[in-house]
Amino acid sequence: MPNTLTETKADIGIRRRILNEWHRRRDVGGFDAAFEHPWMYAARLLVFVPSIAVGLMAVNGSYNTSAQLAAVVFFTLSVLLVVWPTSSLRMGDLQTVTSSFLMVLCVSLSFEAMPPSLGEATPPAMEGLPSPWYTLGIHAYMVCLVVRRRTGWAWGTLCVALLFAASYGARSDVGALSGVLSMCSLIGLILAAQILVTEMRRLFTRRREAWRMGLSARTTDEENQDLVNASIRRIQEVRRMAGGLLERIAHDNSPVTDYDIAQFRLTEAQLRDSIRGRAIANPRLLEVARNARERGVTVDILDERGTPLPHRIMEVVTDQAVAVLDAAQTGAVTIRAFSPDDATAVFIVHDPGDEDSDAVAIEIEQETGEISVL
Repeated sequence: MPNTLTETKADIGIRRRILNEWHRRRDVGGFDAAFEHPWMYAARLLVFVPSIAVGLMAVNGSYNTSAQLAAVVFFTLSVLLVVWPTSSLRMGDLQTVTSSFLMVLCVSLSFEAMPPSLGEATPPAMEGLPSPWYTLGIHAYMVCLVVRRRTGWAWGTLCVALLFAASYGARSDVGALSGVLSMCSLIGLILAAQILVTEMRRLFTRRREAWRMGLSARTTDEENQDLVNASIRRIQEVRRMAGGLLERIAHDNSPVTDYDIAQFRLTEAQLRDSIRGRAIANPRLLEVARNARERGVTVDILDERGTPLPHRIMEVVTDQAVAVLDAAQTGAVTIRAFSPDDATAVFIVHDPGDEDSDAVAIEIEQETGEISVL
């Protein structure tokens, strides 16, 4: 098949574009893609549900009902902002500032809702709680900030929360130090989250690099194999066209006749057409061109585009070229394929070489295959 090398190169180009697209998606993937999955957002949201439920149950029995309710509302809004999906894993500036501010307000109002002295009666809804109602939630919140590349804001929010805890401890009978110690576990959590996230990113990066190397190796192997297959098909094509003549030269010692020489030249021209005009040369066109040469017509098939024509355009080109070649008895026929960015796909010219006969020129449009006879 004359178009095998060109078609193979086109197939390689298409495959490379597809793999490049996969490569681009893989670059965006890794650690960020894992945490941007919709199920991950849902899982993170579910982590905060218990804290919200406990906070709502503590509203009626709290020391300051209004402050407790406002704290739960601010906590919920802050959580929604930190888990809300965005175009990238890193939170936006406004989203981060608003979420951190709401969480700080939540902590402040939660201490306002607690009794100023442990000697006072503890509300029934808050009995048995070893820590504030939002303890689980604020731990998960800090981890989310670290994961979403806002570690500085996590530390800032923690510092302000510690100030409120110290202030509450100083105003109550537990003392400022005890108030701070109630939230010190967040320091270790943020440090652990930073280390874990950093190592996970490194792991995903190494896996992605290994995947790229494997992909590159597979792509190179496939391209090499395609070129080998194309070469094999080219050899088979040469054998089909010239195999009989070559065997005769190798094994037959009889004299070479003028007819044999003519057949050699026709086969040589046919092979030349399959190479020089590979984008438009097909078995049907090559056979008709060979017959025209036997009648004494000079035929040139040239390719300037390098890539195969669309199937419907190729059918039009073949039909028109065959019609011109069949009608030609003398002169020269030139079939030229132009580059893809040209308005003309193929130009066919028959010059009869006779002043009394008019030349025929056929232009086939690139996009539509429209035929214009000049």
